[in-house]
Amino acid sequence: MQKTILFRGFIALAALSFTLTGHAQQKNNRQFLNIDEDSSVSPPQTYINYKSDSFYNIVLSGGKVTSMYVNGRQVPADRYHIYDDVIRRMKEQMERDRAQAVRDRAQAVRDKEQAVRDKVQAGKDRQQAMRDKMQAEKDMQQAMRDKQQAERDAEGAGRDKVQAEKERQQVMLDKQQAERDAKQSLLDKEQAEKDKAQAGRDKEQAERDQEQAVRDKEQAARDKVQAEEDKAMVRRVLAEVVKEGLAPDEKSVTSLVLDESVFYVNGKKQSDELQKKFREKFFKKEGYSIHYHNGRTSVGRMED
Repeated sequence: MQKTILFRGFIALAALSFTLTGHAQQKNNRQFLNIDEDSSVSPPQTYINYKSDSFYNIVLSGGKVTSMYVNGRQVPADRYHIYDDVIRRMKEQMERDRAQAVRDRAQAVRDKEQAVRDKVQAGKDRQQAMRDKMQAEKDMQQAMRDKQQAERDAEGAGRDKVQAEKERQQVMLDKQQAERDAKQSLLDKEQAEKDKAQAGRDKEQAERDQEQAVRDKEQAARDKVQAEEDKAMVRRVLAEVVKEGLAPDEKSVTSLVLDESVFYVNGKKQSDELQKKFREKFFKKEGYSIHYHNGRTSVGRMED
């Protein structure tokens, strides 16, 4: 399976923007970093297109450089070590982004589990509030019965006054306890309402997450359509290259770089007139670039 990783443009580029060659293009300060990972082959291969002061097309296999082009010119394997610093920085940025993606997925799982625990706790709190309310009603009924009994005792002439006083005191204590229970029941009810409201908010968040997933799916479909359009445009560019006599046929074009400032075909820089002609014919928006290398294409807008 092939996937594309688009790194945070400015952060990644800030760590990589330094001078590597003395003949860097000074008139164009636009920079970008694009990384494709292809896991359909073994070992997996990583394709890196990076522009700062120069254009870098790098292929990694098993974490090692297997191919490198600088400004459209192939670098011999025995000179890869000259670019160890820029390659190391690219690899470090890739590892940081992969680690962040793992942390984000783990946090999403924890959030989902917490929402489930909150929902279960809300149910328990509602049940406890119901039990407390029932107990308060029983206590109030018992207090009423005790009061009636005290009145009957007071009406009896031969009953002990001290016992009646004790019973009245007990009634008062029961009443106070009932009031406390009633207050606690009210507090429990308020807490249950709060829990219910929190559960509603959790449900709304889940619905928003589901809507976001739908939007992400739609964006993936649009990206697929855009990729097909990019491939079609590159085929038109290759046909035009052959038409202009820059290559005998399309199969003989192994690499091509075209943006707002330069035009390379098979590592050879083309004239400014041809660069302008191709740019005006194939670029519908400013700031776009085309990178083609051995059948692999990167088309997109360069980041400032």
